[in-house]
Order: sequence, then C-alpha cells, then structure tokens
Amino acid sequence: MNTQAPSMINADVRFTRVEKKFDTATALHSLDLEIERGSLFALLGPSGCGKTTTLRLIAGFEQPTSGHVYIRGNDVTGVPAYKRSFGMVFQSFALFPHLTVAENVAFGLKMRNVSKADIVTKVAAALDLVELGKLGERYPRQLSGGQQQRVALARAVVFEPDVLLLDEPLSALDKMLREQMQVEIRHLQQRLKMTTVFVTHDQEEALTMSDRVAVMKDGRIQQAGTPREIYDRPRTEFVATFLGASNILEAIVKGKDGTGTILDIAGNTLSVAGVTAEAGAKLCFALRPEKISIGSMDGNQPGGIAASVREAIYRGAQTLLYLDINGMPVNAVVQNAGVEPMNLEPGAAVRLHWDNDNMVALEPAR
Repeated sequence: MNTQAPSMINADVRFTRVEKKFDTATALHSLDLEIERGSLFALLGPSGCGKTTTLRLIAGFEQPTSGHVYIRGNDVTGVPAYKRSFGMVFQSFALFPHLTVAENVAFGLKMRNVSKADIVTKVAAALDLVELGKLGERYPRQLSGGQQQRVALARAVVFEPDVLLLDEPLSALDKMLREQMQVEIRHLQQRLKMTTVFVTHDQEEALTMSDRVAVMKDGRIQQAGTPREIYDRPRTEFVATFLGASNILEAIVKGKDGTGTILDIAGNTLSVAGVTAEAGAKLCFALRPEKISIGSMDGNQPGGIAASVREAIYRGAQTLLYLDINGMPVNAVVQNAGVEPMNLEPGAAVRLHWDNDNMVALEPAR
C-alpha cells in the first residue's frame, strides 16, 4: 500500500535520500529533491551527471537502490512505469510512422480504455492546444521537425498526467526552431499548470524555460534554485562556469578595513563586503563577463584595473574580449550598439571597472 510523504503538500515529486547504482558504478548519491506542483523544473548538467537517471526514476523505468520516490504525496518506490501517471517526450520524438497524427495522439488513450467518443474530443483538444488541429490526418513523415515535436507533446499531455517528463526534447532541432519551441513549451506548460521535469545540457534552454533549475555533477545536485539565483549567485566554480560564462578570480586575503575584506587579485587591491576569512587565506570569486565595463587608458573614467587585450571577437551586437590582468585571464563583453569606437586590437591597454558586489565568493569544490 502506498504511504504518504511526510511533508510537501504542494510538491508533485519528491526524492528522499535516493541512491542508484548500476553494478559497481553509483549514478546518484543520496539525492534529495523537491519539485513544486505546477512548476517547470530543469535538471541541468553534463553527460553522465545523473540527470537522465533521475528522470527515469520518476517514470519508473528504473528503481532506486535505496531511498524513496514520491509522486503527489504517494510513495511510488517499486511501482512499475505502467502504473504511474506521467507523459513523456523523448529526444527522438518516438512517433509511430504508420499512424496518423491523430492516431499517434490517441494511442495512450486507447491503452487506457478511454471511450471512442472521449478519445475524439480529447485528441481534437490536444491538437488545437499545439496548433495542429488541421493536421490530424497527416503522417509524421509529412510534418516538419517542429510539427513532429508538437505531436509528441500533444500525445504526452492528452490524458492529463500527474507529471510531464521531457528528455532533451529539443536537441534534434536546429537552433532557430529550438529557441522557438522553448518559448512554445513554456507557454503550453503555463497554460496547463502541469508539473514538468525536463532534462537538458543546454544552459540557455534551462534559463529560458524553467521556474527552477538543479545543476548536477557526478550524481549530486550542486545547486538548486531559480535561474536568476543560480546565475547571479553561484555557489561553486562548477556551477559558475557551467551555467553561462564566468571569470574565476583567485584572491589572497590581506586583511580588513572599515567596509570589508581587503583582497589582492593579480596585484590589485580590492575591498569586498560580506566575506569572512583570515589574512593569507586563498579565495575564489566568480564575476560574469557582462558585469565588467571597459574604458580606455586615456579616458575620463578614473581608477579601474589595468589590462591588455589578447583577442577581440565580433558577434554582431556584442564583442567578446579576452583580456589579461598581470597574467590572469579575464573575459568581458562589450555591447556594440551606441558605443564609441575603442582600440581593442591585440595588445591594446584598457581599464576594467566592475562593482565589487558582483564578485561572488565560491565554496570549495565538492
């Protein structure tokens, strides 16, 4: 008999100390995870980090070696996939080529012995939801990649599952279509208020689509929070560098002053608030490239840190700068629109300015 999770009234998915082993390899290490009802939750990380294993445990395709999985407050540990209420969209779409669009969408309903009249109504509503109402009689081969993706989504949501699972659903699409589908899936999820968990290794995809993100590495969650929280205040170097570009500044603590801690960064003295460390300690800080502004050595903006340009890469609206501060590499981004021309040729001397509050102290690696 299913047992109720001890808390999480508003959570649709909960893992408590879940471990998953495959032979001698451990894919997940004592994982604790909570996914709020009605949210869109991203599992983000490199290949082999455990994100797909986590998704398969929610679906029931895998069972935990230890620990418990709850869905809608019920302990589903050991419950097979066919007894769980979830819809799933795969990377390859996995449409049946011999069935029409409408028949593909109706497949799950037929397996659940839904009446023919209800199937017709539900399929029509699902196809209208993904703007394919007039294409029900076509076959998958007659559709574009984006249309096939919409069919897969309609098939996954037509029976109103407890949880929608997306396994890298957009990786087979080209960049422009992928960005369009990110927005469409987000809008669809918000309209349905359906708890959605999706796996991705694409950082921009996670930032664009999700309410919350869990960044994973080696079977452990490194950090979980809103996209803005994780991007602006990463806890570790891995999170800072995996979720967007980030400079990692190595610092030596010199002491304290009236406003904060005095640091030496590549021969430059800075004062940073909110950091507690003894003199002589070595610390690392994350600083996003877009937080750095660039000035010329002979400009009107005083102060700053002297640097030299190693390379400038033009990217239309932006120029990406590779810089050097006394041997320490730093990247910065210059917005090209409305910016007066500046000498950014290799070897050019510039001054870097940033708000020290944008420097985020990082925890040691885990």
